[in-house]
Amino acid sequence: MLDIILPIVSAVLAATIAVLVTSYYYRRRTLLRVQRLNLYVKQHPLTSLERGLVAGELRDLNDLLEPINQITAEWRAVVQRVTAERNAMAALLENMTDGIINTDADGMVMGLNQAARRVLGLSDKIAVENRTLMQVVRDHEVNAQLRQTFQDGQERVKVLEVGPHRLQLQVKTTLVEEQGEIGPVTRTGLVVLQDLTELHRLERVRRDFVANISHELRTPLASVKLMVETLQAVLEDDPIAAHDFLTRIDTEIDGLTQLVRELLELSRIESGQIKLNLKAIDLRELVEQSAERLRPQAERRGLSLISGPNGGEEFFPPALVDPDRIMQVLINLIHNAIKFTPVGGCITMGVSRYRDADSKDEKLLVQVCDTGVGIPPDEVSRIFERFYKVDKARAGTEAGTGLGLAISKHVVQAHGGEIWAESEFGRGSVFSFTVPVFLIV
Repeated sequence: MLDIILPIVSAVLAATIAVLVTSYYYRRRTLLRVQRLNLYVKQHPLTSLERGLVAGELRDLNDLLEPINQITAEWRAVVQRVTAERNAMAALLENMTDGIINTDADGMVMGLNQAARRVLGLSDKIAVENRTLMQVVRDHEVNAQLRQTFQDGQERVKVLEVGPHRLQLQVKTTLVEEQGEIGPVTRTGLVVLQDLTELHRLERVRRDFVANISHELRTPLASVKLMVETLQAVLEDDPIAAHDFLTRIDTEIDGLTQLVRELLELSRIESGQIKLNLKAIDLRELVEQSAERLRPQAERRGLSLISGPNGGEEFFPPALVDPDRIMQVLINLIHNAIKFTPVGGCITMGVSRYRDADSKDEKLLVQVCDTGVGIPPDEVSRIFERFYKVDKARAGTEAGTGLGLAISKHVVQAHGGEIWAESEFGRGSVFSFTVPVFLIV
C-alpha cells in the first residue's frame, strides 16, 4: 500500500512544487514587466501619452501595449478636440467688438478680451487676474449690477457711462452655472460691454440734422409767406414797397435754392455718385486762382488776402486732383475766413509738402489761415458736420447754410486726403487739408 501511496504523494508534491515555481516565475516576470512599464512612463510622461508606447522600446511588453495605446489614442483625440475648441473660443473672444469679462463667484476677474481692455482704457501690461471687478472696471454701478445678478440669478442690461473717457456702454451681466461630473455646481459671472458711444453720436447728429434743416427751411419760408401777404396788401397802394418786398422774396428764394442745391450736392458726394476728373496740376496755381476770385470781396471788407508761402523754389510735385472740386473746397475755406475775420485782419494761404505719419506717403498740404474770431475749443471737432454752426463765432456775421465745410470734407476724403481745423478762440483759425501727389512712373 505504501508503495502505491508514496509515488502518488511524490508526484503531487512534484507537481505542486512545479506549479509554485512556475507561478512565482510568471508572477515575478509580470511584476518586473509592470515595474519596467511604470518606470518607462515615469521617465517619458508626456511623449508616452502623446505618441503611445512604442513596441520597439518595450519588446517584451507587446501584449500590454495594444490596450494602453488604444486608451492613449482616445485621450489624445479628446485633448486635441478640447484644445481646438479652446483656441477657437479664444480667437472668437479676442476678435469680438464687445468687451467680455469673466469673474468667479466672489467677483474676482479670471480673464477679459482686448475689446474690454480698450473700452476700459487698460493696457496689455496691466494684469487683471485675481483682482476684483471693481478694481478693474472702476465703476460701482457695474460692480453692483454683477452682485445683484449673483444674488437672484437674473440677467440684467443697463446703459452706463464707464471708463476714463465716460463711454456710453450697454452693460449686460449674466450668471453661468456648470454642473461637473463630480463636485458641486460652479458659478461664474459674465460681463458684456457693448460700446454705444458712436451710435449715440450718430443719433445726436441725426437729431441735429433734422432740427437744423427744419429751422433752415422754416425761417425763409415763413419770411416769404409773410412778405407775400404784405405784398398783396400794398401792391396797388404802394408800388415802391411792393418792389422792395419782391426783391426780398427773390433773395429768400435764392437762399432756398442754394440750400437745396448744396443738399443735393452733399447727398451725391456722400453716396459716391460723383466721379472725380483727376488731373496732374500745379496746386500752387490753383490756390492763386482761388485767391484772385475772392480778393475783391476781401478788399471790400478791409482784409488782406495773401497767397504764399509755397514751399520754396525747389522742385514742387504736381497734385493728382479734380481741379473743379478742389477749387470748390478752396472757395469755401476762403469765403468762411473772409466772413469771420474783422476789418483789418489778414488771410494767408499756402501749399507745402506733407508726409503722413501713419502711411508715410508724401502728400501736399494746403492751409488757409486767418486772424478772425476763432472757434471755441469744444466745438472745433463738430464744425464739419452738416448744418453745424458756431453761434458765438457767427454773431453779427452773414448767415450761411452750414453745408460748405461738410461738402469740403467729403470732397477731400474722396481724393484720399484729410481735412481738419485748428483754432484759438478770439485770435484766428487754421484750416488744413491734404491731397495726393501725382507719381511719375
